[in-house]
Amino acid sequence: MLPWQDATWTGLADASRLPHALLFCGPPGIGKRQFAERLSIRLVCERESACGACRACRLASGGNHPDILVLRREEGKTEIPVDEARALNEFLALTPHLAPRRVVLIADADHLNRSASNALLKTLEEPPASSYLLLVSDSPARLLPTIRSRCQRIVLPRPTTEEGRAYLEERGIPDASALLALTHGAALQAEAWPRDTPAMTARLIASLEAVASGVESALDATETWQAVDLDVGLTLLIEIAAGLAQWALAGATGRAWPGEWTARLRVLAGRLDLGQIFRLWDEALEARGLATAPLDRRLVWDRLFMLVEARV
Repeated sequence: MLPWQDATWTGLADASRLPHALLFCGPPGIGKRQFAERLSIRLVCERESACGACRACRLASGGNHPDILVLRREEGKTEIPVDEARALNEFLALTPHLAPRRVVLIADADHLNRSASNALLKTLEEPPASSYLLLVSDSPARLLPTIRSRCQRIVLPRPTTEEGRAYLEERGIPDASALLALTHGAALQAEAWPRDTPAMTARLIASLEAVASGVESALDATETWQAVDLDVGLTLLIEIAAGLAQWALAGATGRAWPGEWTARLRVLAGRLDLGQIFRLWDEALEARGLATAPLDRRLVWDRLFMLVEARV
């Protein structure tokens, strides 16, 4: 159990009083899926505690419990198709094999397509006895309003800065504070990011500084960044642009950037006008949305760095 989830877990202690449908939401990287998985295990546990020792817990932990069904997007797919939702309905219509109840966990609920959503809605309107649906969503607004209205929403918390830092440091991850700043405190997302992410962020800030001050041209900076993984580079640029916008509008970033980055972002925001900053942010977001397409990295980075070139 992740330490920042203890209070939520305690609040759901009595399985007999749980509603039939729960929607776990919150930003990516805070442990929503892990929480829902643990709850699914508790619902089939012989001691109703996710004890980890009984046969039911061992089967569930290995993904082999016959009364738990997990649905998620297939690798490379953007949607959960209707066939998956129909399989869910068929699964819940059966009598439990070992446990007193059957559980379905939908790990990417906001990616149900329209037909799958409608099929799920029928189950939510008339849930079979002794059945539970656990939905996990980064973007609950993408779900049908009728699905949201039939689920009890549980908003899982982010870790505090101290909790997030302790979690990463216990796992030997360096530059925990920098990673947490980049991921807005999402400790599991920070854990999954490459270890050189803070150093790469510092280099990208330096490239933007050089182009904005006229030390380098956009083409010079592109020579460095065209070899970088485009999705990673654009993700970092989006976070930097957001920080610049906060400095330009409010005189602060609103999050705990490392001290050196804070000073550099403040100076860089002063070199750019607000239009440049927002165009950089918008175009980085647009490019990242197309990152799976066969884009020419050189052209992408040329365009982005040209937006911050020194005005003469």
